Amino acid sequence: MNRKKSERAKKRKERKRIEKENAQKREGRADHEPLKPSKEPTVTKKPTSKPILSARPHPLTIIIALIGIVLTVIGLYWAIAQPDLRYIPNAGLETLTVLERKLDGEGNFVYSVQISPKFANLSWKPGFVDKVEFVPQSIVTLPEIKITSIDRERIFWHQEKPIEIRFLMTIPSDAAKNLNTKRELAVDQSLDVLDNTGKKVDHDQNGANGRLRFNFKEIVDIQIKK
Repeated sequence: MNRKKSERAKKRKERKRIEKENAQKREGRADHEPLKPSKEPTVTKKPTSKPILSARPHPLTIIIALIGIVLTVIGLYWAIAQPDLRYIPNAGLETLTVLERKLDGEGNFVYSVQISPKFANLSWKPGFVDKVEFVPQSIVTLPEIKITSIDRERIFWHQEKPIEIRFLMTIPSDAAKNLNTKRELAVDQSLDVLDNTGKKVDHDQNGANGRLRFNFKEIVDIQIKK
């Protein structure tokens, strides 16, 4: 009996020892294991909605684009456009104003003359009268004409402006054939007018074709001075 009791006691003691060792092992494992972080509740973020950009351009962009188009059109027009000068005819012939008259060394009559025909411009691009050429309409008297000045002032759109043209007109007297006589000097001339582009101005405001024309008549005494 005593032997059995002692064996049971040994077994109990051994079982306690094993349980104690197992308990110690569990405690040591718990000390070395890191603490697991506590799970925080996850917050789901809602996607932020981006503002929808309008497909319509800004009004300032439209204005700048329109200004650019207008300036381009004006530049192209200015590059290719030409003035459109038209003469404004009088009821009759153009009026001549004699500024000065004299005889030269050869006995010829020299007149300083002014004529002021009126012109208009039907184009947006300004222009001016650049050259004038005289064309005789009669061979009764053929004077020698020399242009002394042309008013080259610009004529703008729908502007009417008289253009002053001055010239010297020398009329031969033929004194050897017409001594101590009175003679009528008659000059009949038309004007070919050219603008600053070299284009001939040969139409009036209504589009009719024609030329500026003037005549000059004067009776003079041809005498020998003693």
